[in-house]
Amino acid sequence: MAFLSPLASLVALAVVVPLAAYTLLELRARRVSAHLRLEPPPLRTRLGVPGAIAVVAGLLGIAAAQPVISGTRTRVGRSDAEVYVLFDTSRSMLAKKSHGSSDRLERSKRLALHLRQSLGDVPFGIASLTDRMLPHLFPTLDGDVFSSTLRDAIGIERPPPSGTEPLATDYNSLADAATNNYYKPKVRRRLLVIFSDGESRFFDEVVLGRMLKQGRVRVLFVQVWDPREEIFLKGNRPDPGYRPDPQAPQSAKRVTNAGSGGLIGEDERALVSKAKAFVGSGPETKLREQRTRVSLGPYVALAALLPLGFVLMRRNL
Repeated sequence: MAFLSPLASLVALAVVVPLAAYTLLELRARRVSAHLRLEPPPLRTRLGVPGAIAVVAGLLGIAAAQPVISGTRTRVGRSDAEVYVLFDTSRSMLAKKSHGSSDRLERSKRLALHLRQSLGDVPFGIASLTDRMLPHLFPTLDGDVFSSTLRDAIGIERPPPSGTEPLATDYNSLADAATNNYYKPKVRRRLLVIFSDGESRFFDEVVLGRMLKQGRVRVLFVQVWDPREEIFLKGNRPDPGYRPDPQAPQSAKRVTNAGSGGLIGEDERALVSKAKAFVGSGPETKLREQRTRVSLGPYVALAALLPLGFVLMRRNL
């Protein structure tokens, strides 16, 4: 068992206030008993209430510290290779050929899921990109966690870009994959699969290439783009403010060159073939991964109701 917020347990020190109040009341009752020449009850019979108050405070302190129990599971997979699927989540990824068809991001998710299923022995992570790169899932062999993260965490402008420029995507941020510990230090084969339309702000592919090379990160760019696609508003009306960027194919090619990788379109077979060629083959080993984390805080707080009920019952006697 571990505690996520151990310092929060100091809230239990607040028990000093009710205990002090109870002590004053007890002393007052004994003085009155002595004045009336009455025999006060034995002290040991009066310790139940302060003891219960102390137990309530202790349990609430433990609950505030957020106790958790984590479970692990051993899986067999590659320890020498890791893959990140990176999704461009800027607004241009809403574009599609018709109102009833799938947009660019939806098609990207399907391709990524197929890729993950085809390379089941390689740990996969998930990240998103607007004007900054953000990790959503560190590389794991757990296909269920990958699917749920892909479904629930990846969406258009989640989070939104910090700037207000017409083009939100900034490929300069791709260097973070090489410099910000996205991959485990001992992993030799590092692949970044980018799902994007290629519509980006100006970026320096020379600097980007140098950073990716230093981090030993290879890039596979999947361009999900068609110059005839549009963003549709309510009422099936095309957004007049969006125009496909004609420089998108050149931008995608520049990123590919910077990452010493490959550029493909929306082709499942080509995607799987290229990815397998990049990660190659390697020895499999047993990898321990955190599988579950159960929070005990709510149950501990609920348990505090028992001694609290005892205090309330004694008060009414």
